[in-house]
Amino acid sequence: MHKSLVAVDIIAFGDLHRDTEHQVRLRNNMYELVARALDVTGLALSDCHHEDRGDGALIVAPSDVDPCHLMDPLAHHLAALLRRENRYVAPNHRLRLRAAVHFGHVDRDDHGVVGRAPVDLFRHLEAPAFKRAMARTPSADLGLIVSDSLFRDAVQRGGLVDHDAYQSIRVTMKETRTKAWLWLPPRPERRLN
Repeated sequence: MHKSLVAVDIIAFGDLHRDTEHQVRLRNNMYELVARALDVTGLALSDCHHEDRGDGALIVAPSDVDPCHLMDPLAHHLAALLRRENRYVAPNHRLRLRAAVHFGHVDRDDHGVVGRAPVDLFRHLEAPAFKRAMARTPSADLGLIVSDSLFRDAVQRGGLVDHDAYQSIRVTMKETRTKAWLWLPPRPERRLN
């Protein structure tokens, strides 16, 4: 069955300065913010198949969900919620996420989902170039990587995404060698009083 997928991963979850209590708080916040972002996008987490990934989650949307909605507005809502959540938090306690969006054929077995689409999704999420981009941008609460096929589909449909807000990035991970697209939320302008 053809599905839209999103995966999120907490950056630096296993950092030695993060004890179990802190990790539990980060996981709870991640799930709460992802659920809220889905909700304001018009999609309930309870309507999706989702799997815990320890320091992240896999979410498989219902078949009728346009994968472009996982790019915008979902990622934009999640970025705003993260920014609000982190505004008064010490830098080493911030919740920062990497997210990946893809679409494709998904099968299910007794343990969850399987298929080329979820494999590609996680290759994108774990891509070293994506991790380096987030390390170079410590002010970013969210980074989004989108598969090339989804990005081209969104651009060709016109007006669904701002092409100039994304930058090309190489995904070289295990057997995967492909191009993808990176979006980092713009920092809000400071208001002058």
